[in-house]
Amino acid sequence: MVNLDPGLVAVLVVAAFFGVWYYGALVYSRRLVRRIATELKGALRDLGGTSKIQWFGMTAFRMMTDGTNPPFREFSVTVTLRPREMPINWAIGTAQGRRDAALIEASLRKDPGIEFELVDPQTRVGRRRSQAKGGWSSLTLDGRQLLLSSDDERAARRTLERIEAATLEAIAGLHVSAGTQPGIAASVTLGVGAAAKGIGAVRALAAQLSD
Repeated sequence: MVNLDPGLVAVLVVAAFFGVWYYGALVYSRRLVRRIATELKGALRDLGGTSKIQWFGMTAFRMMTDGTNPPFREFSVTVTLRPREMPINWAIGTAQGRRDAALIEASLRKDPGIEFELVDPQTRVGRRRSQAKGGWSSLTLDGRQLLLSSDDERAARRTLERIEAATLEAIAGLHVSAGTQPGIAASVTLGVGAAAKGIGAVRALAAQLSD
């Protein structure tokens, strides 16, 4: 009977574990990326214009649309998946509260005349933003506790309250800018259908701002 070195056995077991983990994470991430990309294509198609996709490795990509229908000028969604390829990276990301996320950026054809920021303090993005500056006020939408920052809080509240609360459920953070570069940026924590819901929220908000 062959006597195997316990140290060698341990190394082989660890190597096999990491190999299986990496392969499983790779397959899962690819399937997830395909699902999200398909979801986004359908949502962006409704905006009009010409779309293209730019890849950043296997777990991050950006979809951009130029010449979109009013009230938008340009529209993009950048998707970043949390690290899964190695157990230690997955564990660290989980401990830090990292999630699969999308950043939606839309430039507007018309200056909305108001600037504000809205965050969900229960999310990683919301916690970071709420700690980065002061002057937040509480805003409750359909039982959800959010934080609002604006120079014209009354106008910002009116705008948000005219949007169906369920439309904003996928939003972790939202920023509306005015002036020479008017636009909307929204952070979305991804789940099934969340990317499309985030785009729907930005469209609903843009419609209110363009009235």
